[in-house]
This record gives sequence, structure tokens and C-alpha cells, in this order.
Amino acid sequence: MNKLLLITIILALSNAGVLLTNGDFERELTMGWQQTHSSANYLIDRNTIYDPDPNYEVQVYQGTGAGYTMLYQTVEIPTTDLEFSVNAKLYAYDNHVSAWTGAAVVISYLDGSGALLGDTRICARSTQCPWTDTPTCHIIEAIDSLWHNYHFGINSELVNLPGVEPSNIKKIRVALFDSTYHC
Repeated sequence: MNKLLLITIILALSNAGVLLTNGDFERELTMGWQQTHSSANYLIDRNTIYDPDPNYEVQVYQGTGAGYTMLYQTVEIPTTDLEFSVNAKLYAYDNHVSAWTGAAVVISYLDGSGALLGDTRICARSTQCPWTDTPTCHIIEAIDSLWHNYHFGINSELVNLPGVEPSNIKKIRVALFDSTYHC
């Protein structure tokens, strides 16, 4: 089983405003966010109890069995000269040698029609998790299972994705993603 907890996500132009709607989760999740899941054993919860501060956080949880849970938002971007920042607490655990699990903040790079070009995953993974670096996927391991701020410029991050042509990126999807197999 695994958990993914988030407090604040910011996707902003380097010298302009924030692009995500309700990236701090202070309003109901119906404001800006969409949800999807593939099993009945999941939870997406907005609450103030996950961090000692008084602000809202979101927990995305995929329980035992197999499947995924995702909370996401897609935005059109005028440029890849963007700053990304997230405070996240990521945890992944499996309970069997044939099982795997992964919890991630996924930044997906999309073309104008919404087709996936590649993604960056800030994640916690169990040993057997198949997520790996490829020319179109960059893995950033969670520091540990405590709260941390992860921050980078999208242009700088795209250097890690040689299979993605930056000029083709017209949208970015930010997702809180939790996945299990045979847990």
C-alpha cells in the first residue's frame, strides 16, 4: 500500500503569476482539479490534519490490490520558462516480492492536442517498481518520507528529457499519482 500527501503546488511563469487553479488546495477540489482511479480501494482527501500548519493539504491514497488513483490539472502554457515548486510528503511500501508501488508528483509535458511527450516524476517507489529514467521520463527520488520542498525550472528540467522537444510542449499536466500492483 502507499500514500501520497501534498500541501502546495505552484506552477508559475518566472516573472508572472501562478498558472494552476487552487494549487494550494484552500478551496474545494472541484475548483481546478480532476480525479480518476481504477479501483474501489482509493482515497482522495482534502484536510488540514496532514501537516502541523493550519492550511489544507491533499492525500491521494491507493490501497491494497492493484490500480491507481490520480488527482490532476492540465494547463496551457505560453512558454517552458516556468518555475515548478511543490511541498510533498511521499511514501511507498509493498508487502510481497511480486508486488510494487509508487507515489509521485508527475509533471507531464503535452503537445497542443494533449498527447504525452514525456514526464518528470518526483516519487517514492518500492524496490520492484518499474518506473525508470528514459529519454522521455525523468525520475527524481523523494528525499525521504518527510515533508520537503521540490523546486526547479522547467527549462532546466527538460535537459534530463532528451526525447522531448521543448518547442512542442504547449500544455503541462500536474498530477498527484499513486499506483500499486499486487499489494
